[in-house]
Amino acid sequence: MSVTDDLASPLQKLYYSAENTLPLSHLDEEKICQIARDLDSAGSDKEHYVTGWMGLNSVVLVRSYQSKRGSADGIVLTRGDKYRLSVQSVIFRIPKPLLWITFRRRPRTMKVITYSRLDEMHNGLQQYHNIQEPQLKEQLEADWREINDYLGMACWQREHDHPVWNTLQQQLNADRLVALCAHDFFDTAKLQKDGDFEGRWQKGFFIGRRSDGAAVVLLSWQHPETQEMASYLFEILKKSTGPTRLRLSLRPRKQEKFYPLNPFDVQHLQDAMQMFEQAESAMATAIPTLHHQR
Repeated sequence: MSVTDDLASPLQKLYYSAENTLPLSHLDEEKICQIARDLDSAGSDKEHYVTGWMGLNSVVLVRSYQSKRGSADGIVLTRGDKYRLSVQSVIFRIPKPLLWITFRRRPRTMKVITYSRLDEMHNGLQQYHNIQEPQLKEQLEADWREINDYLGMACWQREHDHPVWNTLQQQLNADRLVALCAHDFFDTAKLQKDGDFEGRWQKGFFIGRRSDGAAVVLLSWQHPETQEMASYLFEILKKSTGPTRLRLSLRPRKQEKFYPLNPFDVQHLQDAMQMFEQAESAMATAIPTLHHQR
């Protein structure tokens, strides 16, 4: 299989998928812990977090989170600035009598599934089993199914040594980024600014380069559902030891910062590669227009 075939092939899933997932109400503590272990790239028992991206929404893997009530493992989805869904398994530290009074249960391990709105001034947590609105419950179940698709694709990539990530590293090398930044496409006085970047809109997306001359590429587009302006940032990291490598980052909204993508954020890796190729093609077709303007 060629490197191009790796990117063109359908994204496969392992362990998890929307079709085979349990409903939120049927999850148990061990299943939640297993999810956290399967996607844990740090491999440490110490408290840590791994942030992935499902579309423009962050999916945070929580491992050994420590609080006054105990230790927790799980997944937290934040859907833009609207709401947050948290699915965690908590091992309580509080004494058993107090645990019984508070939660009417004796085992120290308990699943905790919560929903919280982010667009209100007073956004208290709601336990999933206390939610009365059928439409909201169905939305959260849909989120959970989508998370399982994301997890399944991530696990397949991890089990197979991240083939899409490796393909991206092979194809998007420093020479290719330098060539794009030096392209005649930018030889016009009508460049628009986006922070440290300058560029132009072409065929539905913004193609930009760093204004200081560094070989760093910005590609932005308007998300069709949210209307948010999202961006990919392509930059080459040079190491004193070992080969250089590409760092690909996502800016989910224009007012936010860039977040480096993981080797298992496979849908973004495919989309970014396709967008980079579209940018190269769009720049080539724009050249006759530029020469005519001169």
